[in-house]
Amino acid sequence: RGAEVFAADVVSALSDLGLEQEVAVLRDGLPPSVEFRVPAVDLGGEGGVVPGIRVAPRAVRELRRAVARFRPGVVQVHGGEPLKYAIAAGLDRRVPLVYRRIGDHRQLRGGAPRTLVYGWLMCRAARVIAVADAVRCELVERFRVPPSRVLTIPNAVDLRRLEGLVSKDEARDLLGLPREARVILSLGALTWEKDPVGHLAVTELVLEQHRGAFHLIVGDGPLRGGVAQAIQAGRFADRIRLLPAQPDVRLPLAAADVLLLASVTEGMPAAAIEAGASGVPVAAYRLSGIPEVVVDGQTGLLAPPGDRIGLAARVLALLADEALRQRLGAAARE
Repeated sequence: RGAEVFAADVVSALSDLGLEQEVAVLRDGLPPSVEFRVPAVDLGGEGGVVPGIRVAPRAVRELRRAVARFRPGVVQVHGGEPLKYAIAAGLDRRVPLVYRRIGDHRQLRGGAPRTLVYGWLMCRAARVIAVADAVRCELVERFRVPPSRVLTIPNAVDLRRLEGLVSKDEARDLLGLPREARVILSLGALTWEKDPVGHLAVTELVLEQHRGAFHLIVGDGPLRGGVAQAIQAGRFADRIRLLPAQPDVRLPLAAADVLLLASVTEGMPAAAIEAGASGVPVAAYRLSGIPEVVVDGQTGLLAPPGDRIGLAARVLALLADEALRQRLGAAARE
Protein backbone atom coordinates (compact mmCIF):
# COMPACT_ATOMS: atom_id res chain seq x y z
CA ARG A 1 0.00 0.00 0.00
CA GLY A 2 2.76 2.47 0.92
CA ALA A 3 4.35 2.36 -2.53
CA GLU A 4 1.02 2.89 -4.26
CA VAL A 5 -0.02 5.71 -1.92
CA PHE A 6 3.26 7.52 -2.55
CA ALA A 7 2.96 7.05 -6.32
CA ALA A 8 -0.62 8.33 -6.25
CA ASP A 9 0.37 11.42 -4.27
CA VAL A 10 3.28 12.19 -6.63
CA VAL A 11 1.03 11.68 -9.64
CA SER A 12 -1.50 14.07 -8.14
CA ALA A 13 1.14 16.75 -7.44
CA LEU A 14 2.73 16.46 -10.89
CA SER A 15 -0.67 16.46 -12.61
CA ASP A 16 -1.37 19.79 -10.94
CA LEU A 17 1.83 21.03 -12.61
CA GLY A 18 0.60 19.85 -16.01
CA LEU A 19 2.97 16.90 -16.54
CA GLU A 20 1.86 13.90 -18.55
CA GLN A 21 2.32 10.65 -16.67
CA GLU A 22 1.71 6.93 -16.69
CA VAL A 23 2.08 4.42 -13.86
CA ALA A 24 3.44 0.89 -14.24
CA VAL A 25 2.80 -1.36 -11.24
CA LEU A 26 4.15 -4.74 -10.17
CA ARG A 27 0.95 -5.98 -8.59
CA ASP A 28 2.01 -9.60 -7.85
CA GLY A 29 -1.64 -10.62 -8.03
CA LEU A 30 -2.85 -8.13 -5.40
CA PRO A 31 -5.64 -5.64 -6.10
CA PRO A 32 -4.75 -1.92 -6.18
CA SER A 33 -4.80 -0.12 -2.83
CA VAL A 34 -5.41 3.35 -4.31
CA GLU A 35 -6.69 5.01 -7.44
CA PHE A 36 -4.35 6.88 -9.77
CA ARG A 37 -5.38 10.00 -11.68
CA VAL A 38 -3.54 8.76 -14.79
CA PRO A 39 -3.48 5.54 -16.84
CA ALA A 40 -1.97 2.60 -14.91
CA VAL A 41 -0.40 -0.46 -16.54
CA ASP A 42 -0.39 -3.74 -14.62
CA LEU A 43 2.95 -5.43 -15.40
CA GLY A 44 2.06 -8.60 -13.58
CA GLY A 45 5.13 -9.69 -11.67
CA GLU A 46 3.75 -13.04 -10.60
CA GLY A 47 4.56 -16.39 -12.19
CA GLY A 48 7.97 -17.80 -13.16
CA VAL A 49 11.10 -15.81 -12.40
CA VAL A 50 14.69 -15.98 -13.64
CA PRO A 51 16.82 -17.72 -10.96
CA GLY A 52 19.40 -15.56 -9.23
CA ILE A 53 18.10 -12.14 -10.20
CA ARG A 54 14.49 -13.21 -9.59
CA VAL A 55 12.62 -11.10 -12.11
CA ALA A 56 9.58 -12.25 -14.08
CA PRO A 57 10.35 -12.13 -17.83
CA ARG A 58 6.75 -11.28 -18.68
CA ALA A 59 6.83 -8.18 -16.47
CA VAL A 60 10.17 -7.10 -18.03
CA ARG A 61 8.64 -7.38 -21.50
CA GLU A 62 5.53 -5.45 -20.47
CA LEU A 63 7.66 -2.70 -18.97
CA ARG A 64 9.71 -2.36 -22.18
CA ARG A 65 6.50 -2.12 -24.21
CA ALA A 66 5.01 0.49 -21.89
CA VAL A 67 8.14 2.68 -22.09
CA ALA A 68 8.41 2.27 -25.88
CA ARG A 69 4.78 3.34 -26.27
CA PHE A 70 4.72 6.17 -23.73
CA ARG A 71 8.27 7.46 -24.37
CA PRO A 72 8.79 9.13 -20.98
CA GLY A 73 11.42 11.78 -20.33
CA VAL A 74 12.09 10.42 -16.82
CA VAL A 75 11.26 7.15 -15.05
CA GLN A 76 10.77 7.31 -11.27
CA VAL A 77 11.40 3.90 -9.63
CA HIS A 78 9.96 3.27 -6.18
CA GLY A 79 11.89 0.63 -4.25
CA GLY A 80 14.48 -2.03 -4.92
CA GLU A 81 12.24 -4.58 -6.63
CA PRO A 82 11.08 -2.20 -9.39
CA LEU A 83 14.70 -1.03 -9.78
CA LYS A 84 15.69 -4.58 -10.74
CA TYR A 85 13.00 -4.60 -13.41
CA ALA A 86 13.99 -1.19 -14.75
CA ILE A 87 17.63 -2.28 -15.16
CA ALA A 88 16.62 -5.69 -16.57
CA ALA A 89 14.49 -3.86 -19.16
CA GLY A 90 17.49 -1.66 -20.08
CA LEU A 91 15.70 1.56 -19.17
CA ASP A 92 18.87 3.13 -17.72
CA ARG A 93 20.33 3.16 -21.26
CA ARG A 94 17.26 4.88 -22.71
CA VAL A 95 15.99 7.37 -20.14
CA PRO A 96 17.18 8.91 -16.84
CA LEU A 97 16.13 6.82 -13.83
CA VAL A 98 15.26 8.42 -10.50
CA TYR A 99 15.44 5.66 -7.90
CA ARG A 100 13.64 6.20 -4.60
CA ARG A 101 15.29 4.27 -1.77
CA ILE A 102 12.60 3.51 0.80
CA GLY A 103 14.34 1.24 3.32
CA ASP A 104 17.63 0.31 4.95
CA HIS A 105 20.09 -2.52 4.37
CA ARG A 106 18.12 -4.98 6.52
CA GLN A 107 15.76 -5.30 3.58
CA LEU A 108 18.58 -7.12 1.77
CA ARG A 109 19.04 -10.76 2.63
CA GLY A 110 22.07 -12.51 1.14
CA GLY A 111 25.05 -10.76 2.70
CA ALA A 112 27.90 -8.95 0.98
CA PRO A 113 27.29 -10.28 -2.59
CA ARG A 114 23.73 -9.01 -2.58
CA THR A 115 24.87 -5.68 -1.18
CA LEU A 116 27.39 -5.34 -4.02
CA VAL A 117 24.75 -6.18 -6.62
CA TYR A 118 22.27 -3.62 -5.27
CA GLY A 119 25.01 -1.01 -5.00
CA TRP A 120 25.78 -1.57 -8.68
CA LEU A 121 22.09 -1.30 -9.57
CA MET A 122 21.69 1.95 -7.62
CA CYS A 123 24.70 3.48 -9.33
CA ARG A 124 22.93 2.95 -12.67
CA ALA A 125 20.32 5.53 -11.66
CA ALA A 126 20.79 9.18 -12.61
CA ARG A 127 19.63 10.24 -9.15
CA VAL A 128 18.96 8.31 -5.94
CA ILE A 129 16.37 9.74 -3.56
CA ALA A 130 16.61 8.77 0.12
CA VAL A 131 13.45 9.08 2.20
CA ALA A 132 15.45 9.97 5.33
CA ASP A 133 18.91 11.26 6.22
CA ALA A 134 19.69 7.91 7.86
CA VAL A 135 18.95 6.18 4.56
CA ARG A 136 21.14 8.65 2.67
CA CYS A 137 24.11 7.99 4.95
CA GLU A 138 23.74 4.27 4.37
CA LEU A 139 23.57 4.70 0.60
CA VAL A 140 26.83 6.61 0.60
CA GLU A 141 28.71 4.61 3.22
CA ARG A 142 27.49 1.06 2.66
CA PHE A 143 26.51 0.99 -1.01
CA ARG A 144 29.17 3.46 -2.22
CA VAL A 145 26.71 5.57 -4.21
CA PRO A 146 28.46 8.88 -5.08
CA PRO A 147 27.27 11.56 -2.60
CA SER A 148 26.62 14.02 -5.43
CA ARG A 149 24.02 11.63 -6.85
CA VAL A 150 22.06 11.11 -3.61
CA LEU A 151 19.43 13.54 -2.33
CA THR A 152 17.24 13.32 0.77
CA ILE A 153 13.56 14.05 0.14
CA PRO A 154 11.61 12.99 3.22
CA ASN A 155 8.54 10.83 2.84
CA ALA A 156 5.23 12.70 2.89
CA VAL A 157 1.50 12.14 2.56
CA ASP A 158 -1.25 14.20 0.97
CA LEU A 159 -3.18 15.54 3.95
CA ARG A 160 -6.33 15.81 1.84
CA ARG A 161 -6.67 12.03 2.18
CA LEU A 162 -6.96 12.41 5.95
CA GLU A 163 -9.62 15.11 6.03
CA GLY A 164 -13.04 14.36 7.51
CA LEU A 165 -12.18 11.83 10.22
CA VAL A 166 -15.19 10.16 11.81
CA SER A 167 -15.49 10.14 15.59
CA LYS A 168 -13.76 7.46 17.65
CA ASP A 169 -17.08 5.93 18.69
CA GLU A 170 -18.37 5.82 15.10
CA ALA A 171 -15.15 4.25 13.86
CA ARG A 172 -15.23 1.56 16.52
CA ASP A 173 -18.88 0.78 15.85
CA LEU A 174 -18.10 0.32 12.15
CA LEU A 175 -15.08 -1.88 12.89
CA GLY A 176 -16.82 -4.00 15.50
CA LEU A 177 -14.66 -2.78 18.39
CA PRO A 178 -15.93 -1.94 21.88
CA ARG A 179 -16.27 1.80 22.38
CA GLU A 180 -14.55 1.63 25.78
CA ALA A 181 -11.55 -0.37 24.51
CA ARG A 182 -7.97 0.85 24.23
CA VAL A 183 -7.06 0.15 20.60
CA ILE A 184 -3.55 -0.58 19.30
CA LEU A 185 -3.31 -0.24 15.51
CA SER A 186 -0.81 -2.03 13.25
CA LEU A 187 -1.08 -0.55 9.75
CA GLY A 188 1.06 -1.91 6.92
CA ALA A 189 1.84 -4.71 4.52
CA LEU A 190 1.92 -8.24 5.94
CA THR A 191 5.49 -8.89 4.81
CA TRP A 192 8.68 -9.97 6.56
CA GLU A 193 9.96 -6.37 6.57
CA LYS A 194 6.98 -5.19 8.63
CA ASP A 195 7.12 -8.33 10.84
CA PRO A 196 3.39 -8.66 11.64
CA VAL A 197 4.05 -11.71 13.83
CA GLY A 198 6.48 -9.54 15.78
CA HIS A 199 3.65 -7.03 16.26
CA LEU A 200 1.57 -9.85 17.73
CA ALA A 201 4.42 -10.78 20.08
CA VAL A 202 4.56 -7.20 21.36
CA THR A 203 0.82 -6.85 21.81
CA GLU A 204 0.59 -10.22 23.56
CA LEU A 205 2.73 -8.69 26.30
CA VAL A 206 0.36 -5.71 26.36
CA LEU A 207 -2.90 -7.67 26.26
CA GLU A 208 -1.95 -9.88 29.18
CA GLN A 209 -1.43 -6.79 31.36
CA HIS A 210 -4.22 -4.55 29.98
CA ARG A 211 -7.54 -6.38 29.87
CA GLY A 212 -9.28 -3.57 28.04
CA ALA A 213 -6.81 -3.45 25.14
CA PHE A 214 -7.57 -4.62 21.60
CA HIS A 215 -5.20 -5.04 18.67
CA LEU A 216 -6.40 -3.98 15.21
CA ILE A 217 -4.21 -5.20 12.31
CA VAL A 218 -4.91 -3.69 8.88
CA GLY A 219 -3.03 -4.96 5.84
CA ASP A 220 -2.51 -7.63 3.20
CA GLY A 221 0.48 -9.54 1.94
CA PRO A 222 2.17 -12.94 1.70
CA LEU A 223 2.20 -13.48 5.48
CA ARG A 224 -1.54 -13.00 5.94
CA GLY A 225 -2.21 -16.73 6.33
CA GLY A 226 0.51 -17.11 8.93
CA VAL A 227 -0.71 -14.07 10.82
CA ALA A 228 -4.27 -15.44 10.92
CA GLN A 229 -2.97 -18.79 12.21
CA ALA A 230 -0.85 -17.08 14.86
CA ILE A 231 -3.86 -15.11 16.05
CA GLN A 232 -6.01 -18.23 16.36
CA ALA A 233 -3.24 -20.15 18.11
CA GLY A 234 -2.63 -17.35 20.59
CA ARG A 235 -4.30 -16.59 23.89
CA PHE A 236 -6.02 -13.37 22.82
CA ALA A 237 -7.81 -14.20 19.56
CA ASP A 238 -10.98 -12.58 20.92
CA ARG A 239 -9.16 -9.24 21.29
CA ILE A 240 -7.39 -9.11 17.94
CA ARG A 241 -9.00 -8.03 14.65
CA LEU A 242 -7.35 -8.72 11.28
CA LEU A 243 -8.74 -6.59 8.43
CA PRO A 244 -7.66 -6.33 4.77
CA ALA A 245 -5.75 -3.30 3.51
CA GLN A 246 -7.91 -0.18 3.43
CA PRO A 247 -7.67 2.37 0.61
CA ASP A 248 -9.07 4.88 3.13
CA VAL A 249 -7.09 4.75 6.40
CA ARG A 250 -9.18 7.40 8.16
CA LEU A 251 -11.43 4.79 9.77
CA PRO A 252 -8.74 2.66 11.50
CA LEU A 253 -6.80 5.79 12.50
CA ALA A 254 -9.93 7.31 14.03
CA ALA A 255 -10.46 4.11 16.05
CA ALA A 256 -6.87 3.92 17.31
CA ASP A 257 -5.35 5.12 20.57
CA VAL A 258 -1.79 4.15 19.56
CA LEU A 259 -0.08 3.22 16.30
CA LEU A 260 2.40 0.36 16.78
CA LEU A 261 5.43 0.00 14.50
CA ALA A 262 7.47 -3.12 15.26
CA SER A 263 9.09 -3.58 11.85
CA VAL A 264 12.36 -5.39 11.20
CA THR A 265 13.37 -2.68 8.73
CA GLU A 266 11.99 0.71 7.73
CA GLY A 267 12.80 3.83 5.78
CA MET A 268 10.39 6.58 6.76
CA PRO A 269 7.00 4.84 7.13
CA ALA A 270 4.03 6.73 5.76
CA ALA A 271 1.86 5.15 8.47
CA ALA A 272 3.77 7.10 11.12
CA ILE A 273 3.16 10.34 9.23
CA GLU A 274 -0.53 9.52 8.72
CA ALA A 275 -0.90 8.71 12.41
CA GLY A 276 0.81 11.92 13.48
CA ALA A 277 -1.31 14.00 11.12
CA SER A 278 -4.38 12.32 12.64
CA GLY A 279 -3.28 13.03 16.21
CA VAL A 280 -2.45 9.40 17.05
CA PRO A 281 0.78 8.89 19.04
CA VAL A 282 3.25 6.29 17.77
CA ALA A 283 5.10 3.56 19.67
CA ALA A 284 7.93 2.23 17.51
CA TYR A 285 11.45 0.90 17.29
CA ARG A 286 14.18 3.50 16.82
CA LEU A 287 14.90 2.35 13.24
CA SER A 288 16.39 4.22 10.29
CA GLY A 289 14.25 7.29 9.53
CA ILE A 290 11.59 6.73 12.21
CA PRO A 291 13.27 9.15 14.69
CA GLU A 292 13.10 11.78 11.94
CA VAL A 293 9.29 11.50 12.10
CA VAL A 294 8.61 10.48 15.69
CA VAL A 295 10.30 12.62 18.34
CA ASP A 296 10.77 10.37 21.36
CA GLY A 297 8.85 11.71 24.34
CA GLN A 298 7.28 14.54 22.34
CA THR A 299 5.18 12.98 19.53
CA GLY A 300 5.54 9.30 20.44
CA LEU A 301 7.68 6.79 22.32
CA LEU A 302 10.62 4.86 20.84
CA ALA A 303 12.33 1.64 21.96
CA PRO A 304 15.66 0.11 20.89
CA PRO A 305 15.31 -2.04 17.73
CA GLY A 306 14.17 -5.55 18.55
CA ASP A 307 13.37 -4.79 22.21
CA ARG A 308 9.86 -6.23 22.36
CA ILE A 309 9.58 -5.90 26.12
CA GLY A 310 10.65 -2.27 25.96
CA LEU A 311 8.25 -1.52 23.10
CA ALA A 312 5.38 -3.21 24.94
CA ALA A 313 6.15 -1.09 28.02
CA ARG A 314 5.89 2.05 25.91
CA VAL A 315 2.55 0.94 24.47
CA LEU A 316 1.28 0.25 27.99
CA ALA A 317 2.44 3.67 29.14
CA LEU A 318 0.43 5.32 26.38
CA LEU A 319 -2.67 3.21 26.95
CA ALA A 320 -2.61 3.93 30.68
CA ASP A 321 -2.32 7.72 30.41
CA GLU A 322 -4.98 9.55 28.40
CA ALA A 323 -3.39 12.94 29.09
CA LEU A 324 -0.07 11.68 27.71
CA ARG A 325 -1.78 10.34 24.58
CA GLN A 326 -3.54 13.63 24.00
CA ARG A 327 -0.39 15.66 24.55
CA LEU A 328 1.76 13.53 22.23
CA GLY A 329 -1.01 13.25 19.65
CA ALA A 330 -1.54 17.02 19.55
CA ALA A 331 2.22 17.60 19.19
CA ALA A 332 2.40 14.98 16.46
CA ARG A 333 -0.40 16.67 14.51
CA GLU A 334 1.29 20.04 14.83
